[in-house]
Amino acid sequence: MQLHPSVKSYVEEKSRKAVQQHSYLVREVDVRLSIRGGEVGKGPKVRRCEVTLFTKKHGVVRAEENAESLYGSIGLVSSIIQKKLRKIKEKDSDHGRHMKGFDTLKVRYPGALLVAEDIEAVPDEVDEADAIVHTKCFDMPPLTVSEAVEQLKNLDHDFYGFRNEETGDFTSFHLYI
Repeated sequence: MQLHPSVKSYVEEKSRKAVQQHSYLVREVDVRLSIRGGEVGKGPKVRRCEVTLFTKKHGVVRAEENAESLYGSIGLVSSIIQKKLRKIKEKDSDHGRHMKGFDTLKVRYPGALLVAEDIEAVPDEVDEADAIVHTKCFDMPPLTVSEAVEQLKNLDHDFYGFRNEETGDFTSFHLYI
């Protein structure tokens, strides 16, 4: 999709307004626009806006919306991001009561927590039938269950995987609505 300059400036304006009051929390913003359906595809033509916001110390915040117009989807996502950042700020201003017992060293230096037994060798050759389409590597600091639930809410996903702070095991859970 070719991005028109007016759409680009609208995305920049709405993104700036969404993070303006809480810019000290934000490290990076990634916006993706897409169109599905219509004349070429199946179903009605739907415009989608996805925003992934990387915070400085609160993980990843995601929002995505579909609308009949591209501007509409951008506006909807902008207001969702504003609400999520406000919620993070309110938790921060709780003077750390929600972080009682949280070990910040585990978040700052997650590599120090790796044990040689935890590191698994990746095979050099992969069978064509088992071809890996996409891999994603990232730091995974240990979290409590309540912190993982909060991250799940920020991501707008129905599942979340994390390293459990209490057991050290990889844990995943699903949200059923």
